[in-house]
Amino acid sequence: MDDSALLEAFEQHEVSSKDFYLNVGPADSGGEPAPWDSAVFAERLRRDVEAVLSLTFDLIRDAAYPTGGYTYWYESDERSVSLQMTDPEEGHPFDKVPAWLIIRSRSEKVATWELSAGLYRDLCSLGTYLLLAETKHGDLVTANFDVGGDW
Repeated sequence: MDDSALLEAFEQHEVSSKDFYLNVGPADSGGEPAPWDSAVFAERLRRDVEAVLSLTFDLIRDAAYPTGGYTYWYESDERSVSLQMTDPEEGHPFDKVPAWLIIRSRSEKVATWELSAGLYRDLCSLGTYLLLAETKHGDLVTANFDVGGDW
């Protein structure tokens, strides 16, 4: 999807949803599902998001959740970003994308949909993640893998 189509996909949902959820998972490797290791995946995704957004997350709580999940948080005057990760859910497509990434603008110069679209684009460009973007109401914005026709 080119940049203008991607921006349009996010912008068209701005009226109905101010928040966008980027569901993230490891890309398949050689046509096979990537082996699942929550700690390794959480660390890799955290580092990549920090690099893409030029920020450093705080870990909420001193350790991983008892269920194997992680929560990271960043706040500034310009934006807030949260990254939550648990073990994959049952059922397609969420079995492939166990992390939730939410970015919110606190600036009057840049809208939340613009930040979300940029983060989606930048993570897609790494080629190592499956991404599914949805509104807070569960409407599909876009995905870089087949989510099926039941959406």
